[in-house]
Amino acid sequence: MDTILKDEVRKITDKIIEIRRSKGDENHELEITENSARFKELITNHIIPLVKETNMIIGRSGCSMNYYSNELAVIRDPKKRIFIQILFYPYGHSKITLGVNAPFLQFAYSPVKENIKITQKLSIKSDEPRIKIDEIEINDMVQEKINRYFIDFLNETIVYNK
Repeated sequence: MDTILKDEVRKITDKIIEIRRSKGDENHELEITENSARFKELITNHIIPLVKETNMIIGRSGCSMNYYSNELAVIRDPKKRIFIQILFYPYGHSKITLGVNAPFLQFAYSPVKENIKITQKLSIKSDEPRIKIDEIEINDMVQEKINRYFIDFLNETIVYNK
C-alpha cells in the first residue's frame, strides 16, 4: 500500500477510535495477542500452502480442495475468532453443485480461550452436522498436529463418500 493511501486509512481509523472512545468503549484500540498473531502466521505460511499443494496432487483423481479464511482481516476484537475452513470437493461434485454442503475441516483460534478448535463435516449431505474433533494449544507441535488432522480428514472423507 502506498504511503498516501496508508495515511488516509490511518486518519479514518483514528476517527473510528475517537468515536468509540467518546462512546465509552473501553476496548477502543485492542492489540492482537501473540498467539493470535502466531495462528495467523500459521495459516498464511503453513495451512494455505498445504491446501494449495494438496489440491494440485489430489486433482489427478478428479477431486479438488479450496479454503476460506479470515486470517487477512485485522481482527482486534478479543472475542472474535480467526479461522480457516478447508473444503473438499469429491470426484463428481463441483464447487457449484455442492455450494456450502462440501465436506470441510476447520481450524478456529479463539483469542478468549487461546486455543484452536478443530471441527469437521465429512458428508456432502446438507443435514449432516459438523463434529468437534479436538481443541489444541498453540505450541511447538501445532504444525505436526494440524498435518495429522488434515491427513485424517482426507482419509475419512474419502471413505465416508465412496
